Amino acid sequence: MFRGRYEHTMTDKGRVSVPSRFRDLLKTKYEEETLIITNFNKCLAAYPLQEWYEIENKVAELPQFKQEVISFLRYLMGGAVECPIDSQGRILIPQSLRSYARLDKEVVLIGMLNRFEVWSKEVWETEEAVKSYEEFQKSSEILAGQGI
Repeated sequence: MFRGRYEHTMTDKGRVSVPSRFRDLLKTKYEEETLIITNFNKCLAAYPLQEWYEIENKVAELPQFKQEVISFLRYLMGGAVECPIDSQGRILIPQSLRSYARLDKEVVLIGMLNRFEVWSKEVWETEEAVKSYEEFQKSSEILAGQGI
């Protein structure tokens, strides 16, 4: 599972190093070093191909003419790009995705079990870090009731 928080610097061309723990997991569990990266709630979500295919299979079963499904497909699937990891352990994030997530030089990668997120460090620190902690505090009581 992807876990942990890592800070990296993105190159001018949009290359970001994937943490070695994440690359190791991709090699051992998924036997693949290609990710699907897409728009996701102020950041980018990076999925191993196997995990992405599971999402696609589930989404394909939804009613394709419902407006909510159409909007979901346009947003998540429409933004999806296949990004292989190069020989130096980096991914090239397309300009359209960098613009969406407001990625600049400093980025934060956050493990999210079956995927990881790529955040602008500035957006993460000013908007999400505090909000995530507050939501964690609220949900910890509920999760404690579930034995977590």
